[in-house]
Amino acid sequence: MNDLVPSMEESRVFFGNAELTPLIVTSKNIRSFAAGGDLTVDKSDLLVGESVPTAIGFTDNLDEDKKQAAADSIHFAERYADTYSDKNSKPIEWHGKYAIALKHCGWTLTNHKYQDQVSKQTTITMDAIVLDIVKATAGRNAPALTNLLKGAFNKIQSDGELVTLFDKNSSNGGDKDFRLVPCLQTPGGTAIATLVAVDCELSTSQGGAWFWKWNLSNLRMKRVATVMELNMAQHERRKDQIIELLDVNSDEFFKGVKLK
Repeated sequence: MNDLVPSMEESRVFFGNAELTPLIVTSKNIRSFAAGGDLTVDKSDLLVGESVPTAIGFTDNLDEDKKQAAADSIHFAERYADTYSDKNSKPIEWHGKYAIALKHCGWTLTNHKYQDQVSKQTTITMDAIVLDIVKATAGRNAPALTNLLKGAFNKIQSDGELVTLFDKNSSNGGDKDFRLVPCLQTPGGTAIATLVAVDCELSTSQGGAWFWKWNLSNLRMKRVATVMELNMAQHERRKDQIIELLDVNSDEFFKGVKLK
C-alpha cells in the first residue's frame, strides 16, 4: 500500500475483516458507538490516553468535527495495532499496522523520518527530542505545531495526575515509549498533524518524571515522525465502519484536558 488513502473497496474489505480486542475500562458509564451513544469528544485542547502513552493536541482553530475525526482515528489505530501485533516483540510491524489503520481512516501519511540514536552517557530532555524531530519533519507548519507541543508539555509537567498517568502507560520494565499527535487546521480548512513516536531502551535512569529529564547510561532511542493530512470526505465515508468496530467511545479512551 502506498502513502495515498486506500480506495473505498480496499477499505470495505479492510473493515469487513477487522476485529478489535475488547477494551477494559474503569469508567462506570461506558457509551457504546454501536449503541448510538454520544459521539462528541469534550472540547479539549489536549487528549491524553487513559491506558496508552498517547496524547493528541489541537490548535484552537481546529473544527470540532475534525477533532472528533482525529480522536476516533488515533483511538482506532491504537486498538487495531494492539490487536494485530505485539509492540514489545515486533515494534516495526506494530507501527506498520498503526499506519495502515490511519490510512483507512482517511489520513495520507507523508514525509516520514526515522532516527536511531545510541548514547553511552547523557543528560537528555524528551521535549527537546520531540521538538527537534517535528521541526525536521513538519515544514512550514513546524512553528505552529511546536508551539502547541510546548503548551502540552507544560500542562502535563505541571499536573501530577497527568505525569503519573503518562509515566505509567509509557513504562514497560526498562523500556519507555510514547506517541504525540499535534493537530492544526490550515487556512484552507484542512486538518494537518504530525505523528511522533519515540521508543527508548535504557539500562539506568534517575531523576523526576521520566518524560522531562533523564540522566541516562546506555540509551538506545528510535524516533519516528510522519506528517499526516486528513481527507475529511474520505473519513466521513468510513466513519460508520470505524464506529461499528469501536466498543468504547473516544471520550472514554482519552482524558480531556484544557491547555489554557
